[in-house]
Amino acid sequence: MKVALKSLLPALAGLLLALSGCMTDLQAESASNPSTPTTTSTANYVEGKQYSVIATPIPTQAPEGQTEVTEIFWYGCPHCYHLESTMQAYIEQKPENVFFNRVPATLSSLWAFHAKMFYVGALLDPKNSKHVHTKLFDAFNKQNRRITNDGAARRYFESLGFKTEDINSAMKSPELQAYMNHATKVSKKSGIDSVPSIIVNGKYLTGPAFMSPSDNLIDVINYLTSLK
Repeated sequence: MKVALKSLLPALAGLLLALSGCMTDLQAESASNPSTPTTTSTANYVEGKQYSVIATPIPTQAPEGQTEVTEIFWYGCPHCYHLESTMQAYIEQKPENVFFNRVPATLSSLWAFHAKMFYVGALLDPKNSKHVHTKLFDAFNKQNRRITNDGAARRYFESLGFKTEDINSAMKSPELQAYMNHATKVSKKSGIDSVPSIIVNGKYLTGPAFMSPSDNLIDVINYLTSLK
């Protein structure tokens, strides 16, 4: 089961750490209920307020000539879950030159395991025909499922209709390790300490935690994609 990282990415896209990684309710409300998303932005946003510059740019996975927008998330974060509808609206209306992908954060062992589930799901369902990403978010946030080991993960994927041998193959694949290494590098090099976060073109970091009640996250993303 071999899936190239670049071909996979579009389909992908401890307690204290979990709490600190999720934004305030006010920020979540602002981010999850933006005004109608637009594909362009004429606002002038300020470094240090609505976004920061990553000290050492992160290599992107976008095809040549495209700008990469990467959502960093954790399945256990309710604010990431609530942001999904906003990001889905963005995906549907984004400019043609924007390459969108998702990278799961690996800021703890639990987060890393959930990142593994994201990539296993993507390997099993590369065209997202079974909407595994959405179902995983629902499992952790609507159904309060606790999936913390390979056995539980295997049973979960079996419940979605995947064959045991395919699940085992995905879990043992070198592709999975490559994706996990990539996710760890992005988490470390971006310097993120909370989710959800958005990285634009490997250079700019933003997200709901940067927003004031009057800011619009999608407009900020569009502004950052216009920068060089």
